[in-house]
Amino acid sequence: MESALDIRGNNKLSIAKETLETASKLIRRKIPRAGHLMTPRHLWIQSIPSKACDVVLTFTKTTDYKIIEWVKSQIVDDSNGLGLSVNVQYHSSTDSYCFYLTAPFYVLMKAAQDVYLPKKTINGGGLREFILSEMNTFEGIEESSNFFTMQERQMLILYVLNTRRVKSCDWLTELVESQPLITECIYNGIIEHLFPVHENKTIKWLRIIWVKSFFSFQPLDKVCDYFGVKIAMYFAWIGHYTNSLIYPAIAYSAFWFGFGRKLDQWTEGVWFVVLAFMNVIWLTVYLETWKRYCAELAYRWATLDQRHQFLLQPRLEFKGERRISPITGKPEVWYPNWKRRLFSYFVSAPIIGLCLVVVFALTIFQIKFQDWWDSYIEANEYPAYLCYIPKIMLAVIIAVLDDIYSIIAIWLNDCENYRLDTEYENQLIIKVTLFQFVNSFLSLFYIAFYLQDQERLRTQLAVLLITRQLMRNIKESALPYLLEQIRFAKISFDLFGALTPSDGPVKSNGERIVSQPELECSMFKFEGTFSEHLEIFIQFGYVVMFSSAFPLAALCAFLNNLIEIRSDAFKLCYVYQRPFGQRIKDIGMWQNIMEVMGFIAVLVNCALIGLSGQVHRLLPDMTAIQTVLLIVALEHIMLAFRCALSCLIPDIPQWIATEMAKAEYIRREAASRSP
Repeated sequence: MESALDIRGNNKLSIAKETLETASKLIRRKIPRAGHLMTPRHLWIQSIPSKACDVVLTFTKTTDYKIIEWVKSQIVDDSNGLGLSVNVQYHSSTDSYCFYLTAPFYVLMKAAQDVYLPKKTINGGGLREFILSEMNTFEGIEESSNFFTMQERQMLILYVLNTRRVKSCDWLTELVESQPLITECIYNGIIEHLFPVHENKTIKWLRIIWVKSFFSFQPLDKVCDYFGVKIAMYFAWIGHYTNSLIYPAIAYSAFWFGFGRKLDQWTEGVWFVVLAFMNVIWLTVYLETWKRYCAELAYRWATLDQRHQFLLQPRLEFKGERRISPITGKPEVWYPNWKRRLFSYFVSAPIIGLCLVVVFALTIFQIKFQDWWDSYIEANEYPAYLCYIPKIMLAVIIAVLDDIYSIIAIWLNDCENYRLDTEYENQLIIKVTLFQFVNSFLSLFYIAFYLQDQERLRTQLAVLLITRQLMRNIKESALPYLLEQIRFAKISFDLFGALTPSDGPVKSNGERIVSQPELECSMFKFEGTFSEHLEIFIQFGYVVMFSSAFPLAALCAFLNNLIEIRSDAFKLCYVYQRPFGQRIKDIGMWQNIMEVMGFIAVLVNCALIGLSGQVHRLLPDMTAIQTVLLIVALEHIMLAFRCALSCLIPDIPQWIATEMAKAEYIRREAASRSP
């Protein structure tokens, strides 16, 4: 009886399958190539990893093969002991040639010595900068294929590529002699892409454990090993910030939902002052604990003790005169500081000032428009929700101005010609955050201190928090992912011309195959974590400056960041090309501007106490002068409290200092015993 049921069930499944296949064929006849649009990507394109490929360099369609051969000769040149292995491939999907790059083990070791790459020693001395002459003292050196991780190999290959300079070539006059080869080729439209390939096993693991496991802890060590220290440090920062938000989110939300609308004015004034003090305490503890946590991570990832900036490699875009370095005695590119300062003072500063004036005028105009619009809606008895239209318009204007100014700031930074990536990024952070501060907070300052309208301040802050995040997720995650799917669909159409995965020409094993590097060429380039840092910094400003007026700001930020962490992880694992790893010891200038934001937050919270009417509710007999003196006293007390906490909490934990001293002692003992 059971076997009969099984047979009958199998027959029904077969009939259903045949019916679906028939319907699919009919649809494909009516709608050409529609099958691909209804098929998941993993079914219509099977990517296979390419052997002997760590980095991919692709040329534009118009690049002549003679130029490709010349670039290859420059890359494989082993005259300085840093020749790479090049495998020339043709990508039919883009009708272009590309290089699959790897490096021999001896080249990787020499490059590791040049960039001071730390590796684990066998004498118990922890991590130590790799030295070729002492290679036998490093753990795992006998296994050449596994001594360097894939991320380290890719970083070292990038370093080797960056050492290549344009040599004299009579028939290739568009390239400037002695300038970086890769930069010149990209600038002149010869090279289109340069990116490291993904490692299938690890990226699949990260997609499951990091992206899809929404409430699990982040695998930061694995992220560091795969994407590099800089990206791992960003996710550690946003994760630590999100965890720290739990406390104000619970406390402030409990006040808001439990008492916010039920208290008399005197009690509400007391709570307002209490929340302002809690803000100062929280932000101080958060900043100090982050510095300690950052030091722990930098120690764990061997970046706590970084080399002096004059020993680091310059940016590819850095231009100047050739000279002999007075420090190393080697040839280097030099650019005088007085030229940079001259441009900064007489070009950058006036342009930035003009941009700030424009955004100031537009923001004030929008606020005035909001006042007119509210009165117009009320006079004509239109629905109240229409009052939110100007607020949403302001959020959109802020986002548009952000993009425009970012382009201007990058152009100014390029013209100032900074030597190191860290210098370049730090100056860009200063330029952009200055503009962002005015663009993002001016309307709130106007409402809080000029109009002194607490209810309107709460509404405006809520709209900015929600709208900015929604627009950012659409712009940086949803839209790129959609465009990427369209690119993948085009690859399938161009390569196979088939309506479904079962039609058209196939490979010998019965599957349509596209190489992994070819598939990744169609992905977007990852531009770094600058915009992510900036967005969280603005959110941090909303929380620390105005959550005393809008207690739900911390809760909104916490919920937003839960999504933000997985959204950013999704972009890295699904949407963008794999970035090259970078080694940093902290988040750099972002830490400094958060300290500045903390100082401003103390002033803002004290001013809110004084100007929002809370002092007069608590002490109705105080004169205006007495009120000012009280606010100044509160501000000094809060700043003194911040300084005291900063001094009591050391930036580097004692156990790290002890471990570093112990490792140094072991290394010196081993060196003294060596012949």
